[in-house]
Amino acid sequence: MRQNHRMGELTARVIDGINNSKESKNFANWIWMAGDLIRKASSPGFHSGFEEIDREEVSDEERQKMREAVLKALPRNDDPLYIGSLLQVLRQTYEKDLIPLWIEYLTKYLNLLNASNGVVWTILLALKEIGEPVFQDVGSLCSIDVERNVEEAHKYLRQRGINLPR
Repeated sequence: MRQNHRMGELTARVIDGINNSKESKNFANWIWMAGDLIRKASSPGFHSGFEEIDREEVSDEERQKMREAVLKALPRNDDPLYIGSLLQVLRQTYEKDLIPLWIEYLTKYLNLLNASNGVVWTILLALKEIGEPVFQDVGSLCSIDVERNVEEAHKYLRQRGINLPR
């Protein structure tokens, strides 16, 4: 038997969280709930491991409302943590009509990654040129070697007690 009242409360809370978010710190618990609820609607038999989610019956209409709320939330903030979390929710839809969105964000953030790598590479060269222990066992220095530049930056910062998440 479908429990409309309980399901409606959870769906309303999740959609409210999406609609009111302007920063990733506003996500609280609803962001993972949205992804699990959308996935549950798309994949019969899906179990998230969380009782509140697993009890819910999620209609296709509710899944669509959550999806639309996420799509409307995307332009509110360009912080990669915010965007990444919302895209994680959309990922759970498994919908091919999102291909243009995936291409748009892939292009945008790949360009940003490439541009940021140029900054990282320049800083690493500046540090090397003033005698800092950077690129010590590297024969060739190249701005397009993103992985090596990122690894060098992490290594240099770790030597100074700064550990960034990867």
